[in-house]
Amino acid sequence: MPDPIVILSRVLHVLGAIVLLGGAICIRYVFFPAIAPLPSEEQESLKGNLTRRWKPFVHGGITVLFLTGFYNYFVAMGSHKGDGPYHMLMGIKILLAMFVFFVVSVLPGRIPAFAGMRRNLKTWLSMTILCSIVIVVIAGFLKIRGTPETPVAEISIIETPAMETETHP
Repeated sequence: MPDPIVILSRVLHVLGAIVLLGGAICIRYVFFPAIAPLPSEEQESLKGNLTRRWKPFVHGGITVLFLTGFYNYFVAMGSHKGDGPYHMLMGIKILLAMFVFFVVSVLPGRIPAFAGMRRNLKTWLSMTILCSIVIVVIAGFLKIRGTPETPVAEISIIETPAMETETHP
């Protein structure tokens, strides 16, 4: 039976991803089209209200994903010693997650340096959604791929019998 802490960490990790990805999809493809016909003052008011309500979910979700993600990785590392493809894909997943965390952190913020990103909110949300889907695909692949029977570092080069050489006079 797996350790209950490991199970809890995986559940929290998946729930955090569901909330953030689901929220981004809802905002991008439901909220924005719904407010599009409204006057710009009302749109801005609704966006501000949404931002205030969404920000705690973003910060909480990032915290949960960050902590559980690294915990889950360190738990799994023992099963993947010498497994280069696993670590490469996990590295890509982590880098994409850091990009997503950055974007979803600055979009609801007020830092002037990121005002351009906030003006192109739909584009940045779409990029975040795409990267998040790639993260989910990588995670799913790594989960069903399992662990190699023999770590890559222990696989020896296949030896072939020496070819007979002809001797010429």
